[in-house]
Order: sequence, then C-alpha cells, then structure tokens
Amino acid sequence: MINEDICISKDEFLIVQEKDIEFKNPVVFLTYPTSGVIGPIISNQMISSLKLKEIGFFKSKFLSPVVIFTDNVLKHPYLIYSNDDGSIVLISINYPVPQSSYLAVAEGLINWVDRELNAKYIVCLDAIPVQVRPDKKIVITAAEKEIADELKKYAVEIYEDGVVLGLSGAIMSEALLRKIVGIALLTPATINFPDPEAALHIVEVINDFFKLGIDTQPLIKESENIKKQLTLMSQKQQQIEKEKILPPRSSLRESFV
Repeated sequence: MINEDICISKDEFLIVQEKDIEFKNPVVFLTYPTSGVIGPIISNQMISSLKLKEIGFFKSKFLSPVVIFTDNVLKHPYLIYSNDDGSIVLISINYPVPQSSYLAVAEGLINWVDRELNAKYIVCLDAIPVQVRPDKKIVITAAEKEIADELKKYAVEIYEDGVVLGLSGAIMSEALLRKIVGIALLTPATINFPDPEAALHIVEVINDFFKLGIDTQPLIKESENIKKQLTLMSQKQQQIEKEKILPPRSSLRESFV
C-alpha cells in the first residue's frame, strides 16, 4: 500500500457518493472526451446496456467549475455510475480535464478506487488521434505484466513498446503504485468527427475479456450511417472540384467555332 503522504494533492480532491452500494471488488472503467468522441459514446452505451445508475461524482479545485446539461437537465461533468450488484463501476468524465490537473485527478480517483472500492482493475478506454482511421481493426493494450499476456488473446494488436499519454497515462502511473491492476485500451479514432466504429472496437474487447453484455448493434448502425454521410460528402466534394476544373459550357462551344 502506498503511503498517502506522498500524494501531492491528497487534500484537494473529493468523491461525493450519493447512493450506498455494496461494492464487490468491481472492475472500474474510465472514459473521458478524446478523439472520435469515443469516451462519451462508450459510456452512454455502457450505461444503457448494463443498466448502470448514477451514484455520485467527484470534484476538485483543480478542475473547471462547470456543469453540463442534457435535454435541459443540469448535471455534474464528472460522474460515477455502478450496476446494482456493485461489480461494475464507470467513471464518466464529460468535460476535458486540464493537463495541469491530471495528477490531482489520477491520485484522487486511484485512492478511492483502491481503498474504498477494493477494485481489482481500473480500465482506461482511450483513443489514438488520427486523420483517417486504418481499415483494419486495431486495439492496443497497455497493461501490467500479470494481465498483459492474457489480454493478448482479446486485443487485436499488441505494441511491445510505447508511451501512454494524457489522463490515461497519469491513471496508469498511479495504478502502478497500488495493488490495483491498471489497463489502458487504445484504438485509432478520427479527430474531425465522431467515430462509433472505433468505440465499437474497444467495446468488443471489454465484452470478451470481462464477459460483459454491452449491446454493439447501435454502434454498428451508427457507424454505417456515418460512413454513408462521409461517402455523400466525398461525392459532393468531388463534384465541386470537377466543376471547378471544367470550363463553362459556352466557352467549350466557342472553342470549336
């Protein structure tokens, strides 16, 4: 166990749990805004499919003092969900965490998850920003030794060396200091528009590895819709470019007179 005296921000972070849950060594998932909006896409699908209920939120003086609203209902931007039997916890971050606050948030969350929940895993679901996502399915796993080999059976592609950056990197760094096992799952996702197909790749891995039942059909359908929209946009753009190149019809007639 880590000595809390080395936690730089131990008095600057607060978990507010509004509902009593008897946690059973839960798997904790963390999502947050990233490329392709895959964090919110995954969290919304998990909440719906697994019937997760909002049980609280976290706050810190290092975080922006904001609220969000959906369907005209105000909510905290840093929410915590759980299923009824306390075996799954979702930390859903719906507003960007400033880079200067990564350490405070990572320490605060890992302290709570490790000590209060006695969680077995914390799993960060993240994206690798790309302009165009590769055609093949890629999910990169970064995990501690005891679990990395087992995850290779489920992740599509394993990088032997690399760096985990951002909030996921901060969370993984703190997890290394505790008994909780840290896992980061990353997949390429487009930076210019929502990417439900990238989110689908992550969901398929956690469904297989953790034996979850997250419904993937809405993600497949939305992926197909976006592909159709992008195809139409591409065709329109090609037509516009073609019309720019071709001279006016009157000029064509005049050239043969």
